[in-house]
Amino acid sequence: MNRNDQTDSLPDFDTWLRQELQHSEPYIDDDGFCEQVMASLPAPRNRRVTERRYNFLQYGAVLLSSGIVAWNFPLGAMIDQLMSQSISLYSLIAVGLLGSTIATGAGLVALKR
Repeated sequence: MNRNDQTDSLPDFDTWLRQELQHSEPYIDDDGFCEQVMASLPAPRNRRVTERRYNFLQYGAVLLSSGIVAWNFPLGAMIDQLMSQSISLYSLIAVGLLGSTIATGAGLVALKR
């Protein structure tokens, strides 16, 4: 049997869902058990607070990882060599650092949306 033959014989999802939703089951009385369980559930969390926490953790992780990279990067030796080179090389690296900072910030803003 071909795979296409198998999928053609299956009912359409919308048709199946409509048929399943039309089934009516008799109500079983539970003496208020469901209401008690629903009443004992905690209130839903405020979504803004959760999003703020997530954003705070995300920015913290980016800053922490950037700090670890900068700490392990031989910045002093690089600055010494840059000072001995022409100013065009120094400006090129500064533009690269600025561009990567802007790209990281833009990525964070895009991820936030």
